[in-house]
Amino acid sequence: MEDRDRMTLADVRLLARIGVSEEEREAPQECRADLELYGSFRAAAETDDLALSMDYCRILDCVEETAAERPYRLVETLAWALARKVLGNFPVALARVRLRKRPAALEGRLSFVEVEMEQRRPPGRPE
Repeated sequence: MEDRDRMTLADVRLLARIGVSEEEREAPQECRADLELYGSFRAAAETDDLALSMDYCRILDCVEETAAERPYRLVETLAWALARKVLGNFPVALARVRLRKRPAALEGRLSFVEVEMEQRRPPGRPE
């Protein structure tokens, strides 16, 4: 990828039914995500045209829907699903997701668990 322009969506609030136990997955839990999206945003910058930019409201809708659409056992699985969904639906070359969850079972022992996953568009595949 020639251009390494980056857009970051920081501290995105997601509700997901996530956890190893069925009890954990019964009700949605809050997770937080940082999304780093890499691609070429030059045309948008040069023209000031929203149609050529990354519509971050649409991206937020996409990741919120992905988090809520089904239960997830692992933080890694949800982070991977978010990265894949963004890559599959938006013109980015690379989507990196950092996902944080506060495990209720470990309350007081740690602030949160964080995983980072990324998906890269295969070479030669158009954005």
